[in-house]
Amino acid sequence: MQELLDASGAAQLSGASVNPNVSIILVTHNSAPYLTACCAALRALCYDPPPQIVVVDNASQDDSVALVRQLLPEALLLPQETNLGFSGGVRCGVAASSGEILALLNPDTVVDPHWLAALVEMLARPSCGIAGSKIVDLDGQRLRHAGGALRWPDVLAHHRGAGERDTGRYESAEVVEFVTGASLALRRALWERLDGLDPGFFPGYFEDVDLCWRARELGAECWYTPRSVLRHGEASSTGSFSGAFYYYHHLNRLRFACKHMDWQTLWNGFAPAESYRLRQASALDRAVASLVYRQSLPHGLAVPDADMRATILRYGRILATVTATLQDRPTEWPAAARDLLGVPTSAALAGLIAEAETEAVLREHRFHSRVPLVAAFRRAWNGIATRWYVLPLMHQQTRFNLAAQRSLAQLQEQIDRHAQQAVLETQVRQALLCYHLARLQAGAPR
Repeated sequence: MQELLDASGAAQLSGASVNPNVSIILVTHNSAPYLTACCAALRALCYDPPPQIVVVDNASQDDSVALVRQLLPEALLLPQETNLGFSGGVRCGVAASSGEILALLNPDTVVDPHWLAALVEMLARPSCGIAGSKIVDLDGQRLRHAGGALRWPDVLAHHRGAGERDTGRYESAEVVEFVTGASLALRRALWERLDGLDPGFFPGYFEDVDLCWRARELGAECWYTPRSVLRHGEASSTGSFSGAFYYYHHLNRLRFACKHMDWQTLWNGFAPAESYRLRQASALDRAVASLVYRQSLPHGLAVPDADMRATILRYGRILATVTATLQDRPTEWPAAARDLLGVPTSAALAGLIAEAETEAVLREHRFHSRVPLVAAFRRAWNGIATRWYVLPLMHQQTRFNLAAQRSLAQLQEQIDRHAQQAVLETQVRQALLCYHLARLQAGAPR
């Protein structure tokens, strides 16, 4: 790791009185609701010399650019005509920056005054290549991230402490597999050696894991430091566990798996593990995964071109309309999302059962007569002849009919689920084959 520092940088990070220059890279996209708190916290940082703040705006449609100009007039603001994604935005910001330390930060965060100093202090460790923060929720009560790890072979990311109360369990600096790009710092020398974030992870997710993975392959450790603290409204741009979240997450998870697994591990490890995972997944997770595997990676690991980026963002906008509360209620998904995901636009059998249950309520006929005695006699006779004998039989038959209909619905659901699972398993394999073929055509060794 020491060769990643030039002589002056090594001296500064090893205890010299002058702190290294830092550039904070902030990528915004329709981030206006969060910028007031974020910018106020950045202006209150305790770090000398004051860090350079570079804001890359990814074609926001709200007041993000105007707010940055108003709240952080000293910042270097770089408005973009198109959405470059998180990786592309960071790369743009780094290219325009000057700091020897680079700190990446999400705009929906509120940093503590010593957030940056603690990251720089951690980078002073000779083995530390990337330093990450302790992240809590906006109330400061529950943890969101205290370092991360990947589960193999299905490549699911786990954020330590996520959802737990911050009771002091993660108060020691530790080496971890990865830290989140919502808040991380590294030396410019390491960034350049790694060629920064991979813009192929578009528009976001897994680009930070990939960066940490490649750094570790060079012998640079990723450290979590609890002294660097910030609050974070996680998944504010996509919505936690919305259709858009699943789409971006699984698209880039597939890319990460293909990038870092050899072919045998992909085929014999990732594919069966992913098929097993999807059996327990929500309806939304399965449907979006199916879309991702149908898209596959036809160009291998090439960076998506402008048309593909536009398609990915368009799909994301459509799928964002399916919120987490609708995960297992596909009949309530908006029509555009159902069409994109290939979900039937109507559930005929379920609709018939609902109609039958409404119509199955047997209402007793009330006899009327101008002569009160006759009406009373008719009601009494109906009670003996119908209510006591015929009506119970009719209710029994109705209950049987509805039970049979529900059984048919459950059987149909099981058939559909097994059929969908078989299709999904095939789609996973086809996506991997499509990727492998593209890699072979490109002359890659894998």
